[in-house]
Amino acid sequence: MSSHPFEQFEGNLSYARNMVTGGRALEGLHGLGANYGDLAAAHPEDLYRAAWSQAVSALDHWLHQEVLEHAVALVRSEDRPLPERLSKLRMPFATVEQMVDNSVGSVFAEFIAEEIRRDTYQRSKGISEGLRLITHLNAQQIWEHIAAGLGTDAGAARDRQDKIVNRRNQIAHQADLDSEGRRTPMSAAEVVAAVSWIEGVAKQISVLLTGLPRATVEQETPAWLVRAGKLGEREQWALRNGFVGGGFNEVGDLTAIDNRARMVELMEQEYKDESAGLIRNYAGQLWAFRGKIQIGDLVVLPLKKTKQATLAIGRVIGDYEFEAGAPEDRRHLRRVEWLTSDVPRNVAEQDLRNSLGAFMTVCELWRNDAAWRLAKLARTGNDPGPRATEA
Repeated sequence: MSSHPFEQFEGNLSYARNMVTGGRALEGLHGLGANYGDLAAAHPEDLYRAAWSQAVSALDHWLHQEVLEHAVALVRSEDRPLPERLSKLRMPFATVEQMVDNSVGSVFAEFIAEEIRRDTYQRSKGISEGLRLITHLNAQQIWEHIAAGLGTDAGAARDRQDKIVNRRNQIAHQADLDSEGRRTPMSAAEVVAAVSWIEGVAKQISVLLTGLPRATVEQETPAWLVRAGKLGEREQWALRNGFVGGGFNEVGDLTAIDNRARMVELMEQEYKDESAGLIRNYAGQLWAFRGKIQIGDLVVLPLKKTKQATLAIGRVIGDYEFEAGAPEDRRHLRRVEWLTSDVPRNVAEQDLRNSLGAFMTVCELWRNDAAWRLAKLARTGNDPGPRATEA
C-alpha cells in the first residue's frame, strides 16, 4: 500500500501531466491559424517546461518526506545499528535541551527536517545521500537497485537522472537558453518520457524502502499544559475571555523574538542574576508559548479554584499577542476556544495526571500518548488510556 507522501507525489505528477495536456491543446489551437487574442501569445513549450520542473520538484519534495519519516522511526525503534550516515549526525546541545520539556520524537523530527532542508534530492548523488541516511546501502548499491527495476544499469540510470535535472536547472536558472541565447526546444514527448522516468525512479525507491519503519511526523495534534498562576489566580479571566497565558511579568513583548536562541538572549538580559539553568528553563517555556504552540493545538488548564479538581481543555485559535495596557500578569496571550471546562481530573488515569502535575507553567504533553488521550477527554469525557504500541 502506498504511503501518504507517495500519494501526494503521484498527485503532483498528475498535475505535471495535465500541463502537458494543456500544452498539446495549445499547440492544436496554434495549428488552426485562428486569432485567439492573448491566448495566441502563449507558447505550448512554456507549459512543457513548467511540467518538467514540476516533476523534478515533486521527486525532491517526496523524498524529503520519506527520509524524514523513516529517520525518525529508525531512531525511535530498537533496531541497531543505525545506518552509518544517520548515526554520524551530531545534534547541537541547544537541541538536546529542548528534549527536557518536549517529546524526543518531535524535537528529533525538527532536527532532521532542518538537517535535510539544505539538501536537494534531485541529482543521482543527492538521492543516494538521502537514502544512505535511512538504509545500510552505499550509493552504488542504491542505484543498482533502482536501475534493475528500470531495465538498465546503474551508470546509465544515474546519467539519465542527472540529465533530467540539468535541463530543469537550465529552465529554472537560465530561462532554458543555450550558450548562444536561443531557447532550447522541448516537445511533449520529451516531457512525458521525463515524467515517466521520474515516476519509475520513485517507485523503485519505494520498493527499496519497503519494510523499513515509518513514523507519521507532525500529524498528531500537539497538546500543551498552560497554567493560570501558582494559585489559579488567572483561571476565571482565562475561561471568561478565551485566553491562556499571562505571568512572566518582567518580560516585555515577545512578538519580535523569532527563534529560541534570541529568546535565551532576552532571558539572559531580563534575569541576569538567575542561574543559567533557570534562564534556559524560562527561555524554553516562553519560546514554546511564543513560537511552538500553533493554531489548532490543544491546551489544558488544570483548574485549582473549583470545588472538585477539574480540567479545562481548549483549542488554540490565535497567534501570540502582547497586551501592553493589560495588568502586568495578563499581557502574554494566546486566544483559545474552550471545548470543555469541567472534566474531573480524576477521570484521567494516573500516568496522565502525573504529566498534568508538571512543575512548569508551559510545557508540551506527550508522554503516554497524552495528546491523543486529551483530545478524547475533550470529546467524550473519558480517558481511553494510551494506544497499544505497534510492533
